[in-house]
Amino acid sequence: MSTLRIIVVGGGIVGAACARSLVRRGGQVEIIEAGDGPGLHGATAAGMGHIVVNDAEPAGLQLCLLGRKLWREDAPPMNPDDGFIESGTLWMAEDQHGLDNLSRAADRLATAGVTAHLLEGAALFDAEPALSRDLIGGLQLPQDGVLYAPAAAAALVAESRRLGATIRCRTRVTSVEENRVVFAHGESMVADAIVIASGLDALELCPGSENCIPIHPREGHLAITTRGTCIISHHVVEAGYQKGAQGEEDEAVACAVLPRSTDQLCIGSSRRPRRAGGLDSDLMERIIHRAERFIPGIAGLPIIRKWTGTRAASADGRPLIGLLPGSSSLWVAAGFEGLGITQAPAAAELIAASIFDEEPVIDPTPWDPGRN
Repeated sequence: MSTLRIIVVGGGIVGAACARSLVRRGGQVEIIEAGDGPGLHGATAAGMGHIVVNDAEPAGLQLCLLGRKLWREDAPPMNPDDGFIESGTLWMAEDQHGLDNLSRAADRLATAGVTAHLLEGAALFDAEPALSRDLIGGLQLPQDGVLYAPAAAAALVAESRRLGATIRCRTRVTSVEENRVVFAHGESMVADAIVIASGLDALELCPGSENCIPIHPREGHLAITTRGTCIISHHVVEAGYQKGAQGEEDEAVACAVLPRSTDQLCIGSSRRPRRAGGLDSDLMERIIHRAERFIPGIAGLPIIRKWTGTRAASADGRPLIGLLPGSSSLWVAAGFEGLGITQAPAAAELIAASIFDEEPVIDPTPWDPGRN
């Protein structure tokens, strides 16, 4: 069998993971990235960097589990400050309703074989002493973690290049046709397979995308503190975060605070149905105020940077992973919303299995781009 020539459009965390999985199988891979380098733009550069198992629905849980497993076991070589750190996630309940929801989540996770501990009363503060003392409990997932996504994307690409892949940066793709990628300057390239992992605009590049689940923008705001301010050890998230993450509200603010190995805190988060624009100071103030409710004193910590970013969210909450409807050479991996970093290596394995006609490690059907 001749070597497959494969183009990966997009050098963010998902495209970088796809490139590594494909070149490991012997593909002749070229990455096309519009920015200055892998992981430096888009959602990869703007995200928090959490690796979290989300049990919102069974298929998503399996994708998260596979992604987390691959990050824990097969992360590329990285600087210790940037690489995977098993910090754990701690979901926090303000009231009995929230704790009951976390208890049900614990049961679902246990059924799926996920290590999770329901913490009530003092056990919550033994796990995380900085939390507000009127919280009544939480759910701890000790094997979740954090990494610095731009560095991870760069490391994945570096590993791919050592195996023979190439990358072309500062090159914008204007359209993708069957077996062909067309660039802004008029040049085009042909390939046996094309993987479109360019985030929000992925479907805009493709013919036949009207037969796919749509992808919509979701804006978010984040802030990061100075070094020496890391007053928590877990990624702490309020139990109500899921409601906003699943698109049940037009505008959502929830406490999600992530510790960095650099002794900093990344503070979030918000969601609005729009592309990222200028910083909204009022919204940022609401985010900090919400974080203060769960972590007293966080509002007084010095912040060195605030920013916005755009998540690419599918209309039904599941990413698009697989062969485009009606095509024999175009694959897509996009629409991950806030779980792109967690799920990137899992999506890459599904894409690679499809291109190389392998048995997939998990059933890819829930993420079929042409699903109804």
